[in-house]
Amino acid sequence: MIPVGVGAAEADPGSTPAADRKALTHHGFESARDSAERLIGSSADALDFVEFDVDDDVEVQPDTYTVRAVGGRIRIAATTAATAVAGLNAYLGTIGQSVSWNVRNVEPGGELPLPEETITSTANVTHRFYGNDTEDGYTGAYRSWEQWEAEIDELAALGFNEVFMPVGSEAVYYEVFQEFGYTAEEMRAWIPLPAHQPWWLLQNMSGYPSGISEHVLEERAALGRKIADRLRELDMVPVLPGYFGTVPSAFAERNADARIEPQGGWVGFTRPDWLDPNSGVFSALADSFYSTSEELLGASTMYKMDVLHEGGRRGSVDVPAATRAIESALQSAHPGALWVFLGWQNNPPKDVAAAVNPETTFIVDGLSDRYDGRGGLEEQWSGVPYAFGTIWNFGGHSTIGAELSTWNERYWAWRDQEGSAVDGIAAMPEGGLNNPAAIDFFAGLAWRDGPVDVGAWFDDWTFRRYGVADDDAKAAWRVIAETAYTLPKNSGYSEAHDGLFGAAPSLTKTTAASWSPGSAAYDLAEFAVALEHLVAASDRIDNAAFRYDLMDVSRQVVSNTSRTLLPQVRRAYQSRDLAKFDALTTEWLSNIDLLDEIVGTQPQNLLGRWIADARAMAGNDAEADALEYDARSVITTWGEASAVQAGLNDYANREFQGLVGTYYKGRWSHYFDSLRAALVKGGNPVAINWHTVGAAFTTSTDVGDFATEPSGDIEALAAEALVRHVDAEVPIPAPPAVGTHFLSDLEFSAETIPGGYGPIERDREVGQAGAGDGGPLRIAGVQYAKGLGVQAPMSVSFNLGAKCSVFAAVVGIDDIMVKPNAYPNVIFRVVGDGTKLFDSGAMAGGVSKPLSVDVTGVSTLTLEVDANAAASLPGHGAEWWDRADWADAKVTCG
Repeated sequence: MIPVGVGAAEADPGSTPAADRKALTHHGFESARDSAERLIGSSADALDFVEFDVDDDVEVQPDTYTVRAVGGRIRIAATTAATAVAGLNAYLGTIGQSVSWNVRNVEPGGELPLPEETITSTANVTHRFYGNDTEDGYTGAYRSWEQWEAEIDELAALGFNEVFMPVGSEAVYYEVFQEFGYTAEEMRAWIPLPAHQPWWLLQNMSGYPSGISEHVLEERAALGRKIADRLRELDMVPVLPGYFGTVPSAFAERNADARIEPQGGWVGFTRPDWLDPNSGVFSALADSFYSTSEELLGASTMYKMDVLHEGGRRGSVDVPAATRAIESALQSAHPGALWVFLGWQNNPPKDVAAAVNPETTFIVDGLSDRYDGRGGLEEQWSGVPYAFGTIWNFGGHSTIGAELSTWNERYWAWRDQEGSAVDGIAAMPEGGLNNPAAIDFFAGLAWRDGPVDVGAWFDDWTFRRYGVADDDAKAAWRVIAETAYTLPKNSGYSEAHDGLFGAAPSLTKTTAASWSPGSAAYDLAEFAVALEHLVAASDRIDNAAFRYDLMDVSRQVVSNTSRTLLPQVRRAYQSRDLAKFDALTTEWLSNIDLLDEIVGTQPQNLLGRWIADARAMAGNDAEADALEYDARSVITTWGEASAVQAGLNDYANREFQGLVGTYYKGRWSHYFDSLRAALVKGGNPVAINWHTVGAAFTTSTDVGDFATEPSGDIEALAAEALVRHVDAEVPIPAPPAVGTHFLSDLEFSAETIPGGYGPIERDREVGQAGAGDGGPLRIAGVQYAKGLGVQAPMSVSFNLGAKCSVFAAVVGIDDIMVKPNAYPNVIFRVVGDGTKLFDSGAMAGGVSKPLSVDVTGVSTLTLEVDANAAASLPGHGAEWWDRADWADAKVTCG
């Protein structure tokens, strides 16, 4: 093949000096060169981009790149333009540079050394998919073209070849439904503002927080076309939304042969209706949708649709037949195109997967790493090919963490098992541009030959990330790998815990977002050691990537202090220790201030920019205010009171400068003032309506405290973060003196409680959510004066200091839950220094069990109550009934 701009006689570099030689660019690889120039500037002049020499005996050539020295230049040969960019990134890694999320470690304009040996890799799966249905809303619905352009280059460099691209799809709906009886005004009122649009496309809600304007429709359609075109230029697939039947209200009244299936509600919102795809009008509507989509966004070979998402109703729809109708419409418009499903909760349903053609269907599984028992998807999905996928981030939370160690093992086990249908990877964080190490590792699964030594991988990553082989940097990331990227205490989740500074205030909060882990996913003190190493390395490393990582790890360490401080604040309040309460709440608010300063050192974390981006899309001042509300609300209240009550409040909490220092700090200050007044005056604290507080923030346009440019000395702030970590650690209580002591009279050394229920109560049952609101302890008709009342699942620890010999108690379900229509079922356990000493087995209400356990030599005694959901009766696994008592619990010491 003759390269662009080069004659046949010049195609072979021969003996021409490298400095005098023209850059070689084969036809079809111009976009790879353009990307390289955006990434590394004039350094790209040293690169040649050529087409990979395909083996004619191979029916389908897997994506492959090779990088080698040819004639004194760096030649990148690849099967596609995007794969060539991945090859460039692989080469950069060998010289201590890299392209990743958030920040790049590159030297634009610097001299590039020739590779000492050939660098090559072939993708082990066809599909390398990036994107979540919610990603546009949570990463930033108001991102500029420049921001999108940078992310596309980064995704190509990481080796992805398919990207979900919903931007501009609202314009498709807008145009199409005007052909089916709706006015332009009606359609604009139905289509949500950009930050909330993902859930409208998922058929979850519509028209919130208000309708969209013609101006924003045009802006988004133009942006979407640019994004899709850039992806095509790089030989990447823009995965576009397809049409499966979402319609505005009153569709059947305006269109003949239309049967509507109402879809009910979704966490406080009313869902749009579902047009039964078996209706006669469906094919005409779908045909118009695909032709309009092609006109506005261009055609694709992959379209994403999820029927019955998160509780959608089947009603009287023949769902398998409806599935075939949706598939037929897609194939009619785009023969051979893939229908992409999300594997999530019960989707795709078994009968849906059985109804589709496996050759034109692909599933991106969002739960591959979340549950230990997940598997057998080949049978569940009737052999439809699927991607091993992960959602390590929900709502765009700032937290560091992912199931990286699970990926390293499970991906290969699933891909290599007999009869495997795995033919891809799918990185699907709900919010992107976080956890750069995680996306780098996950993307690499598709380009490696097998599992790796994770520690060694991180050693190499630090070199690529920082350009030096530094022992402290390596040690730091090995610690992070063993904590936040292993998540040893995180069963049933694929993300790490979020921070409690971002939670709607309560003394019993265990998570800010309703559906996130309710306890620390790893050892917080162990994680903080990573920051010690990074602070030590800061004298030797100074580049943009290192400063970002120093910020992120410092942020996480300070955020984690919320989980060590809140139980101490709770105990001070319960014991009515005003001096301790004042000291701890002052420390809490001071840590919020420090967190706000830390995140303010990086541009990605500025609420001021988040808001400015939204306002920049507006056509006038009134619209700018509406778009600002859209941007503010999606990361705070999310919706109106009904959505807040359903659990969406703070679902998308994140640690942004401005959000932390004003909204989060303001809420906690208000709450602590209420608690303090109750301590001083007696009685209960004044109740606070957090939705009202949130509404005041979301409707405000005051941005006076929100920076739009980063500032601050991250090295000094990181050192202070270490001090705050030490200060926040829970003081270990002294062990009991000689004698017999009731545990309800001893200090706790540690505790975990379920969010939304009451704290561990001393000498009373757990009661409701407030402190001290329980009744007397009663088990099987016997009342006890002393003991601990708890709500499962929980644990509480005591420092015995190896000074005690016997622990004794009577355990059982409190009699308050021995009543009709209550189904308690728990397991009591006693643990000494990590070793199980007693297990009650499953216990229901109305029975008690005395126990006496030898604790000789035990330093830390831990009492646990397991909610035993696995053994609960079908439909009766709610924790609500599991109110348990450790009655007459005492230790004998000395």
